[in-house]
Amino acid sequence: MENFKNYSIAALAACTIALSSANNKTRTTNIFVSQQKDTVSIEQFIKQLSIYSAKEINLSKLAKEKSKNQKVREYAIKAIDACILLYSDLKPFAEPRNITLADSTTFVPDELISALKKAGRKDFDKQYLSITIEDHNQVIALMEKGTMFSDTAIANFSNKQLAVFRRNLEESCFNS
Repeated sequence: MENFKNYSIAALAACTIALSSANNKTRTTNIFVSQQKDTVSIEQFIKQLSIYSAKEINLSKLAKEKSKNQKVREYAIKAIDACILLYSDLKPFAEPRNITLADSTTFVPDELISALKKAGRKDFDKQYLSITIEDHNQVIALMEKGTMFSDTAIANFSNKQLAVFRRNLEESCFNS
C-alpha cells in the first residue's frame, strides 16, 4: 500500500511537471535567454516596459475589434486595462529621469502586428494569444529583473506588476 501511495505521488508530480513544461516552453526559453543578457539599467527597464505597454495596447485593441470569441475579447480588455495601469505607474519613474515613454498612439507597429491585421478570422485568436503569451513572458522576465533593483520604489512596482502580468499570462494560456 505504501509503494502504491509513493507511486501515485511520483506519477502526479511527473504529470504536473510535464504539463507545466509543455505549456510554458517559450517561458523557459525567454527566462533562460533573459538571464544570459546583461542586467538592464533602470532607464532601459522603464523604456522597455513602456514599449511593451504600447505594443500590447495596440494588439489588444485589434483583438477587441477583430476577435469573434467573447473570452478573447474580454481578455483583450483586461490586457488593455493592465497596460494602461502599467503606463500610468511608470510615469513617476520616467519624469525625474527625463525619459519619454512610448505611447500607443505613436507606437509604430512591428511585423507581428502587421501580420495579425492581415490574419483571417479563423487564425486571428490563435495568433493574437501566441503573440501575447510571448510578450507576457518577456515582460515578466524583465520585471523579475526589476525586483532586483536597489531602488525600492521600482522593486515594489515590479513586484506589484508581476502579479498582474502572471495572472494575465495564465488567462491567455487558458484561452489559447
